[in-house]
Amino acid sequence: MSEPAKDFDAIIVGARVAGSAAAIFLARDGRRVLLIDKDAFPSDRLSTHIVLGGGTKVLERMSVLEMLERLGGVRFARMRAIGPDFDYGGELARDGADDRGLCLGRVLMDAAMIDAARSFEGVTFRDRLRAIDLRIEDGAVVGIRGEDASGVHEFCAPLTIGADGMHSSVARIASERIGAFKRIDVPCARAYYYAYFEGVPRKQLGDELVTEFESAPGAGNLVCRCENGLTVAATAFDAAEMQTFRTGLASNLRRYLDRSFAVGKLLEGATMVGRVFSSGLLNNTCRDPVAGGAILLGDAGLHVDPLFGQGHSLALMSASIVGELAAGWFSAVRGNSIPAAALADFTRRRDAELMPYYKASVRVSRALALDQGSRLAHRAASRERWAADEMIRFAQMLTPHAAFPSFRFARLMATASRAA
Repeated sequence: MSEPAKDFDAIIVGARVAGSAAAIFLARDGRRVLLIDKDAFPSDRLSTHIVLGGGTKVLERMSVLEMLERLGGVRFARMRAIGPDFDYGGELARDGADDRGLCLGRVLMDAAMIDAARSFEGVTFRDRLRAIDLRIEDGAVVGIRGEDASGVHEFCAPLTIGADGMHSSVARIASERIGAFKRIDVPCARAYYYAYFEGVPRKQLGDELVTEFESAPGAGNLVCRCENGLTVAATAFDAAEMQTFRTGLASNLRRYLDRSFAVGKLLEGATMVGRVFSSGLLNNTCRDPVAGGAILLGDAGLHVDPLFGQGHSLALMSASIVGELAAGWFSAVRGNSIPAAALADFTRRRDAELMPYYKASVRVSRALALDQGSRLAHRAASRERWAADEMIRFAQMLTPHAAFPSFRFARLMATASRAA
């Protein structure tokens, strides 16, 4: 039986990082927000666990960063990048600046973000409520139909936000019904697996994020401390090897990590705990994020190869853009929705600020070997301290408007290219 429609300023489908962050920003602006998710919480989700420095800046502005630290989130204070012909690192907290990232599993992080959103009087949260359709008027989204154990419910709002992941129901339904949210997919060349380890001594691994490239043909690895004294370690490899890898997940994960440049030694003596997690075969996906009455956030709008740990930060930084632009959107409401033309500023801001990071990841993830430009950038960072700092700031999504490489960095890359 259908329930009468209820009115909100915004409906957010998907209550994890992107959705909860958007709810907080909108509620701060005095908006009435319905935040829904098909899952019950706390619950897990496949993830790299990493919030890069650009993302932690948003968490700090939302006043939730300290809470996530209290839950056990590890602030990694250093980043190191290793490859066959480069090895460099840099500090993320120095000279009075705190650009540290955060590593925290999804069970704790998602539940905490939802609690933070629910603390606002203007936010109504409903879990185990699945979006089954969109309300459409005159080619624009004006709300949703959701279903839970008690039946079908309708909700209206001039803004609907799809923050429901790379398989977004909001994006799929809007595409089918009004031709919205055009997408481009670029297959990831690698498969991705991770697990937790306990007993990693601090003399082997401090509060550091370590990433590796091409320790074997097409391979990559990542390791970082996370909550409860655990360390999360991930490996990525040629997707064609996935079926063979799955014949012995734990033993093969350990074997792939042991063939690394440094990660195997960092985990020496540690014990794997729990099961091995897999992302399966993935695409890098970019969707046009705006339609009449609706936008897409997080993985729904930009999904990238997880090895680079950009997902959380892309989600948080795109939600921050919503917070900055929303007041203008609501003043532009026409009828029962916000026109696509009014929402177009979101596309321009997202593309200017976030697409350079997305494109850099796609360039690396679409092929098994590092392309020449990426290799030259890593080599340049290995040669000069200032270049390493510039590279790490870009990798941590801390470069304003992604102005990378600088002129002198590009000149150093050109010098290295001529020398090669």
